[in-house]
Amino acid sequence: MELSREQINKIFELADKTYEKNIDEVTEVDISRALIEIERKLNFFNVDVNFKADHKNILIVDDLELSLYQLNQLMKKVGVRTFVARNKGDAKAEILRRSFDYLFLDLFLPDCEDGFSLIKEAIELKKKGTQHYKIIVISGSDDKTMIDKCYELGVDGFVTKSENWHTDILKYINTPSTQNEEGLFQKDMLNETTVLYTFRRFNDKKIFEALLADINSAVLEGTANIALNLEKAVVFDPDNTYIFAEIYKICTNAGGILVLIHPSEKIQNALAAAFLEGVIPILGSNEKVVEYLEKING
Repeated sequence: MELSREQINKIFELADKTYEKNIDEVTEVDISRALIEIERKLNFFNVDVNFKADHKNILIVDDLELSLYQLNQLMKKVGVRTFVARNKGDAKAEILRRSFDYLFLDLFLPDCEDGFSLIKEAIELKKKGTQHYKIIVISGSDDKTMIDKCYELGVDGFVTKSENWHTDILKYINTPSTQNEEGLFQKDMLNETTVLYTFRRFNDKKIFEALLADINSAVLEGTANIALNLEKAVVFDPDNTYIFAEIYKICTNAGGILVLIHPSEKIQNALAAAFLEGVIPILGSNEKVVEYLEKING
């Protein structure tokens, strides 16, 4: 799909790059370099993710290449598999072909009637029981009448492309619920900047992948302090000590703190062997975590 003059100008504006040649002479290489510069500048994408978690499928429907690029990069960072459609026809084909957890769609495809029409048909498919996705509209417009119409049709959320659009999107795909879908861990908010994860077992790759995906999402939302309650996690293989190093790195890069609550002797010995003893604070209760963080933050 060819970019319009307005789209090309916007890409170079976001990249803080200028071009001396005529806009009609801008090449794909020029645009690619500008996109790379945009990605480098977007600090909220700067999160380490060393795993693949394909338990969520998301369809992004947008005809603006920059939006597709940004959303793809963000979803990759939190371990989500993305598919792309650039118009209503392609979107319908993807919905009929695959099973999705979320649809992120822009209304203007290229006009809002296409978007409204797609919402209606997507909701009809849900009613027939063939799909169970949530529909999140992403738009550059904050027109109240248009937003109200979307909700009247039955969408699950509306995100305006503001400065914090990425945070708003992640709130939909990473809700602070009490338990994840497969019951791998319990999740609670200790305060505005701290997420508490509680485990019955902590010795499984599946748990670690789900945990890392969730923590990456939480950190991107601004909750950079992570507390792991390991009181009931008795069994632990020292080969899995890497998980603590990974979470510690994520928290530290985001300016947060990783805290362990009542880890077993096996876990403490594994931390010592990996030179992490004393680096990661160990406390005796959830309440102690809150007190510790309040003291640290002054």
